[in-house]
Amino acid sequence: MYIAASELLPLLAAGSTPLFKVKSICQSIETSSRTIVNSTTLSSSFATFSFSASASFEVRSPSRIQVQFKEGTLQPPEIKSSIVLPENVDLFGQKINLLPVQQPLNLLQEGVATISQAISEQPPLKVPIPGERTSSWLLITYLDKDLRISRGDGGLFVLAREGSSLLDLY
Repeated sequence: MYIAASELLPLLAAGSTPLFKVKSICQSIETSSRTIVNSTTLSSSFATFSFSASASFEVRSPSRIQVQFKEGTLQPPEIKSSIVLPENVDLFGQKINLLPVQQPLNLLQEGVATISQAISEQPPLKVPIPGERTSSWLLITYLDKDLRISRGDGGLFVLAREGSSLLDLY
């Protein structure tokens, strides 16, 4: 619902352009294995891009956890076999007509479908997360069964439980 973390600024900036939209930002917590997966999906008129970061955590107190990020995962993009561009795009206050681009693009649809299949069959790319910024701590406050605030050296996060009616407001 709300994120204030400097590491996510490039992601949020990409999601506010006319070419990409943030489709989802999700955090899954598995208490039995003490793991967290933060995932993000960006979508565009031609593809969907998903990536995630996995971490382990230790409970330090009833309201504080220590998080250790382990690896990032880049899923192969899901390329749409049919690319439909909007008629116009507003870019930096200027309206750009995309109709002249759509006709040549239609000729490439068959090639795009073949490339799409080949890319989607690739395994995810797993990348270790090195360095000193892999460890973080969070103070967690549950406001109710649907709303959680997490704050720490990694930023401020206001999160709603999946399926919550709060998400219908956005």
